[in-house]
Amino acid sequence: MILFLITSIIVIISISNVTASIHITFLELAKMYFLSLTKILIVTLSISFFIASVMTYSNLSDTQELVAVFSTGISPKKILFPIMIISVLIAVVNFFILFISIPYSDLVYKNFKNEKKQEAKFNIQTSQISQQFGKWNAFIEKKEKNFYKKIYLFNPSEKKFITSNSAAIIKDKNYLIFQLKNGYIYDIDKNLTIKFKTMNINQIIPYINFNILEYKKYLKKNKKLFLFYIPFALIPITLFFYIPLFGFFHPRLHKNHSLVYSVLLSVIYLIFTKITNSFVINLLIISLFFFCGLFFYLKDKKF
Repeated sequence: MILFLITSIIVIISISNVTASIHITFLELAKMYFLSLTKILIVTLSISFFIASVMTYSNLSDTQELVAVFSTGISPKKILFPIMIISVLIAVVNFFILFISIPYSDLVYKNFKNEKKQEAKFNIQTSQISQQFGKWNAFIEKKEKNFYKKIYLFNPSEKKFITSNSAAIIKDKNYLIFQLKNGYIYDIDKNLTIKFKTMNINQIIPYINFNILEYKKYLKKNKKLFLFYIPFALIPITLFFYIPLFGFFHPRLHKNHSLVYSVLLSVIYLIFTKITNSFVINLLIISLFFFCGLFFYLKDKKF
């Protein structure tokens, strides 16, 4: 829970940086946070599993319960078997989160952010002069939520002037529409006046889409995401053999530093896997940690 809260605070701070340029409600803030939960989950689930497993066995070692169990002839492999099953299940869940949930939630997050940025362009305040709306200078007398009254728009480059009694912002598929009602268009150069009942000024929302069945495009598009989160997803398997190394000990012969060792190893592992942008090198580093753990597990005399 502590790790989850720390990660959540980091995510909320990153969201607050995004909201510096857009206006959102509390519910929209909650939506952005929940869309980030997949990233929080894959980080906290993996690290928490490793540290909690080490602490479980170290507590059993501290109370000499593991010593008693081993004295009856039960092997360490049998003691580790339940944790091994859980580690594989967590790794499977992590890969589902990594290759399905995170790309989808990240896509929805980016589309939502793009939508709010486009809405921000329609955020014209009342009774303020020289507000920019695309190519238009805008002045509005009254505003009620997404509805406006007495609108004046002027395009200095085309020398066109628009007046309208009312207007509203409408979202339609990939467009935000500023719909003007009952007004006039004045073309100053041509000395032309046009009356209209309805006129739309359209702003496209740049939505992003992907198809998971197009594997090459899908992997290429989400390369940075996969590269960043694969080390987290593989922690339950990569660091599995360090669990008995840190958790199994005789309390009369060794001091309990299992928490320090497990946290330190997690930090070192993540630092090494974050210093490269190459999948191949990243996988080599992950494999190195795994085989080092296996080597020391087999070599350790207490096993």
